[in-house]
Amino acid sequence: MEANTKKPIQGPGVTPGKFKPTNIKGAIDTTPQTQALRNRVTDVLRKNFEAYGYMPIETATLNYLEMLTYKYDSDAEIVREIYKIRDQGDRDLGLRFDLTVPFAKYIATNRNLRMPFRRYEIGKVYRNGPVKAGRLREFYQCDIDVVGARELGTEAEMIAMAVRVYRELGITPVVKYGNRKVLIGLIEGSGTKPADIDKVIGVIDRLEKDSRDEIQTQLCKYMKSDKAKALVESFEKMASPSANTASGGTPPHPDVTEFEKKLDEFGVREYCKFTPSLARGLNVYTSTVWEIYDKEQRITSSLGGGGRYDRIITDWISNGFEYPAVGMSFGLEPIMAILEQNAGIEKNLVDILIVPVGEFTAANKLADGIRAGGKNALLWQGDKVGKAMEYADKEKIQYVIVVGKREVETGTVKIKNMFNGTEEEQKI
Repeated sequence: MEANTKKPIQGPGVTPGKFKPTNIKGAIDTTPQTQALRNRVTDVLRKNFEAYGYMPIETATLNYLEMLTYKYDSDAEIVREIYKIRDQGDRDLGLRFDLTVPFAKYIATNRNLRMPFRRYEIGKVYRNGPVKAGRLREFYQCDIDVVGARELGTEAEMIAMAVRVYRELGITPVVKYGNRKVLIGLIEGSGTKPADIDKVIGVIDRLEKDSRDEIQTQLCKYMKSDKAKALVESFEKMASPSANTASGGTPPHPDVTEFEKKLDEFGVREYCKFTPSLARGLNVYTSTVWEIYDKEQRITSSLGGGGRYDRIITDWISNGFEYPAVGMSFGLEPIMAILEQNAGIEKNLVDILIVPVGEFTAANKLADGIRAGGKNALLWQGDKVGKAMEYADKEKIQYVIVVGKREVETGTVKIKNMFNGTEEEQKI
């Protein structure tokens, strides 16, 4: 028999002759409490997505590498971050890095879809990039998209639905919105060279994050100082209350006028703030863009954002048809960060622990009745009431009911609240 000459796998979690269970950097396991909270958030998202007519789809996690890299240069950052795999058929594959490219593939391979097509997808994506706070190598994306719709009401309705979602989760949203046509128009009007427009957009996009002096210093790389000062002032003036249409001014572009009318019609204008410097990336969005923040500023990063992208799917498929589209992503992790701050007493998903003392059949019947009433009941399988109480206390189960001979004979039980120590007697 030929000896096995392969060397043992080496790595930070593996040593010769010994295996140490550990996660790779950028991948995490969640506790039951964290996962329960995440499920609650995604349940709210799904319910509202479907209430507004979005249909669920699930796209493949594993894809042909050529498809994932089709519209990118080989040295693009996103291409470097793709997890690349070669299968037994010697085919080059990769894990999806977002939900947009697989969605474009879905549109291209399902020619019988009726437009406009509204979809949502909640799933994990993977990026082999640097790991830092708020950036993992595997994480969830929660996306909605409408393909085949040119009406500005599509964007406004999407924002209205988002406002509803965040309010249901206990978050008062602030929606900052802009328009790429306005943004590019002001920059072109400053005399910026066409080759520098994208770079200037990247600087202007930080107008609400960096100081005015920092922005002007960065702009001076691409224009004279007086031009840089005038460009910053033009964005500040347009963003001021006197220029904002909410205060009776005139918006800078007809698309903005129409969009704001739609926000009024959907009843969400009060949550929205015109932010002309908002860009949301380069060469992706074609007109309206928005980002959503927590009004209470419990975290400063955005909780989601989106916009109109009329070229991405059209250019990716390249079949002679146009696919105007609007999309939005909900930031699951920043939403979780806010809700975890307000979680209060850590509570188990189990509402009531039922403890039988010689009356297992009656206790099981009671547990089934509680479940039928919409509560979660756990039937204790041990033989000691003290152990059950200790378990409920440590596992943060709020209520405990002991079912013994007295309870069966009287038809009543005592419900103990483990959080405050009180008891309440009720008929079974």
